[in-house]
Order: sequence, then C-alpha cells, then structure tokens
Amino acid sequence: MTGGVNFVILMHHHFPKSFRLRSTGQFQHVFAVRHSAANHAIILFAAPNDMPHCRLGLSVSKKVGNAVVRNRWKRLIREAFRKSHAELPSGFDLVVLPQRNVDVRTVKNLEQSLKKLTEKIVKRTAHNKATVLLTRPEHQAQPVKSQLEAIGFQVLLQPAIDILPPDSWQETDDAIEQLRTGTFDWLIFSSVNGIHAFFDRLGNSDIPVIRIAVVGSGTDAALYQRIGRHADGVPETFTAKAVAEALLPEALQGKRFLHLRASRGRDVLKRLLTESGGDVTEIAVYRSIDRTHADPQITELMCRGGVDYVTVTSSAIARSLVTMFGDCLRQTCLVSISPLTSKTLTDLGFPPQREASEASIDGIVRLLQGEKTRSRLSGMGSG
Repeated sequence: MTGGVNFVILMHHHFPKSFRLRSTGQFQHVFAVRHSAANHAIILFAAPNDMPHCRLGLSVSKKVGNAVVRNRWKRLIREAFRKSHAELPSGFDLVVLPQRNVDVRTVKNLEQSLKKLTEKIVKRTAHNKATVLLTRPEHQAQPVKSQLEAIGFQVLLQPAIDILPPDSWQETDDAIEQLRTGTFDWLIFSSVNGIHAFFDRLGNSDIPVIRIAVVGSGTDAALYQRIGRHADGVPETFTAKAVAEALLPEALQGKRFLHLRASRGRDVLKRLLTESGGDVTEIAVYRSIDRTHADPQITELMCRGGVDYVTVTSSAIARSLVTMFGDCLRQTCLVSISPLTSKTLTDLGFPPQREASEASIDGIVRLLQGEKTRSRLSGMGSG
C-alpha cells in the first residue's frame, strides 16, 4: 500500500520520539480498540492515531525469554519498523508483541511481517470507503488525491474551474521590466497559481532582490520551490485582507506594491493598501474560468447521495459548484477551506457542514483525516 502516500522516511537507525508510543495511556488505547493480526513470529495490534505517520510501541514480556532475548527482539522489531515505515499505511499506532516459544535467532523478514499484518488490519477497516470529490483544477488536485487515498478515501476529481493564461502577457512583461528597474518595493502573490504563472513567464531570468508577501503557507511553499526562498511576509490568517493589514505600516510610508493575482476576485488588498497611502499595481497573471457542466456520472452519483464530501477551496469554486450541481449539493457534506468561502456558500443557500481550522489545503486534509479517524474508531470497537 505504497501508491501516492505522503510518507516521512526515516533515514537513520534510530527514529524520532514522535514515531514512538511512550505512555501507558497510548498503549492502553491501542489494546482497547482490540484490532489485531498475527503470524508465526509476532502479534500486531493497531489503532488510528490521526497523524500523517505510524507510531510504534513494543510489548516484550519476560515470558518471551531472558533480558538478552528480549533486547534482541526489541532491536529486530525497531529495525524492521525503521526499514518498512515508508511502506506502511499512515495514521496508525502499532503495538508489536513477539509470539511465545519462538526462537528469536530464527526470525527473518520482520519488515514483511509488519507490512502484511498492518495491511491486513487496514483492509478490515476499509470495506466501505467514504468518497471525496475534489474540485480544484486537476494538476492541483492530484497530490491531494494521493494523500486522501493513503488515508483510506475513495477520491473523485471534478474541476469546478479551469486555470488559463491571461488574454495578453503585455502587462506582465511590462511589470517584469519595472521590477528590474526598482519601481516596486513589494511583490505580492495571492495564490499558488499566481506563483507558477509569473515564474513560468519569467523563465530563466532573475528578478532583483525585492520583498515578497504571500497569502498562505501553500503559496509560500510554492515560492520556495520556484526560487529557493521564503516570503518576507506570511500572515497567520491566510487571507488577502490579513496580508493587507500586515503591510499597512509599509503603505503608510507610501511604498509601491505589485500584486500578481487572478483575473477575478475581491479587491480588498488593493483598497486597504491604497487607503493607507500605498501605491498598488494589480496584474492578472492567469484567468480563472468556471466549468458549467460536470461529468454526467459524477452528477448522477452526487444526486443519489453517493458522494460523502465535496471540497470547496475558493469562492469561485463555490459559485461554480452551485451552477453545476444545484440542489444535488444538499446530498453531500460541503467542506469549506475558510470563513470567506463558507460565507459565499451560505449566501448561495448552501451552508457548509465542515470548515477547515486552517485556511489551506493541508487544513482540509487534516479535517478529512479527522473524519476518517472518527469513522474508524466507531467501526473498530470489536475485532
């Protein structure tokens, strides 16, 4: 079960404390779930942990053998976990017990034992996979699809918008020249799409040293991926308004801002900075276009209640989804990325049932992982 999983790879012979069960309560929780599998060498107990990785606990009793034997067992199991961790399904606490009356010197392939027994337990909990519909453009949805499939969801893709180049690159090219001549003090990106559109257009050329602000940790990560540096400003709240408020002291000094954005969206950033004395130039480096029709099979599935969750990651996507699916959206659980998107959905007559605690794709993944964990816990009361 390795396909597409976002794994943390343990590179050393020892693994961090965060990958270990350390308290009695943690062990008791795993045993209380009573979900186990076994082979000739070990018994494995497992329970969901609402984390992006597995944790290991060892229970090696004196009945297994003397101190030398017990220590050998511990070393073998820890090493097997270290080697197989990248191939284990994420999100489980594992407790391993050696079988009695097994000569530890004859034990082989513990890594395979861990993988096979863990997979066996996971399959028992995955008879009825919940379905998630991702609605971002496909190139953005694929990494999230892999993460959610690793957690145990069935994932469908139905983009609600398409991302296209601007009608003309002239404004962008002019802005690049102005950047090189020092016209602007700050460069602002509102989205990952803006990052990629701008730097794709820039090509192999460099931009001068300039301060950069971005909306959201995902945009900051994309910036680092493209130019090897993080933004100078990433507000804790992932909204354009929060960026504008953070930059108000700069605006009060009459600083000049270049905001690279989508062809549509709110003007709150420009308005707040301009009102405070800033000079703001906004350029659309990409177009966001609504899809008007969904795949007929997905529409049919949605209308008969076959989609458990629909992710809504922007106000534009919210409006497009209402156009595509209409009242069929009442048959599913709408998962909103932010209070702003939730307000848009509510204004459209489709209040969301869930909202991410952090306005980011990672926040939505964590929310859905929590949903999956609660489902597992309710379904794993007996083994």
